[in-house]
Amino acid sequence: MKTLSSSRICLAAVMGLLMACSSTKKDVAQAPRSNDLLELLTGFGESLSKRNFAKAVDYMVPEEKALMMEGGSVPTDKQKMLLALRLQTLIRHPAIRVQDGHIAGIYSVLPNLRQGDANPMAASEENLSPDAASADVDALASESKGPMGTPPADASAAAASEDESAAAPLATNNPNDPQLKATVNKFFSAVNKKNWSSALAMMNDGEKKLLLDDRGRIKESSKQRLAQIDQKNREALILQDGKLTGVTLLLPSD
Repeated sequence: MKTLSSSRICLAAVMGLLMACSSTKKDVAQAPRSNDLLELLTGFGESLSKRNFAKAVDYMVPEEKALMMEGGSVPTDKQKMLLALRLQTLIRHPAIRVQDGHIAGIYSVLPNLRQGDANPMAASEENLSPDAASADVDALASESKGPMGTPPADASAAAASEDESAAAPLATNNPNDPQLKATVNKFFSAVNKKNWSSALAMMNDGEKKLLLDDRGRIKESSKQRLAQIDQKNREALILQDGKLTGVTLLLPSD
């Protein structure tokens, strides 16, 4: 009886240890929710500096997070894109905002490293190191001195001036760009006419897959979401490789 009792105690201890380990691993990949953009971006940057990509993408809205994951993890090419982001400029980018406690818009500003995209949101090669990422996080944290994490007016002006001199904005992210404007107008025209196939054909392949079923056909719920798309915040859309990116940011929750 004594041996049986000891065995039960050992088994309970082992089970408790396994549950604790499982809980710890889950917590590592779970990002906190907040309505403060600066707080979220700081946590996002800290996760990147620690190479905790699972937690970093958990700061992103679910639609964008799904686009970053493959087989339950963030692939190497997406990791490089995340590390190439200039965190200090995210806080002032018009596409970056808080949505249901997550950061929305990060996916739309990821640099296309394979095509040498001169994205002003991208850092140089030397900034891909953890030290550089930590420096960006520190800079973000230093901006939280204003109310609700808003940087003082003079600091914002100086930073904006620095950004303008550092790089010109992407043409495909400029709402006045003729090609982007034409594509956006065609997309919303197709949506308004419920021409779903034409609308999907203009979307980024990764986002389009989120609206399709296992057979590659548009889901009925996706049609309803597209019919209710936010047509006011068109600045969230960019043109990448001839396709619109950021459409899912304008859709209501599924």
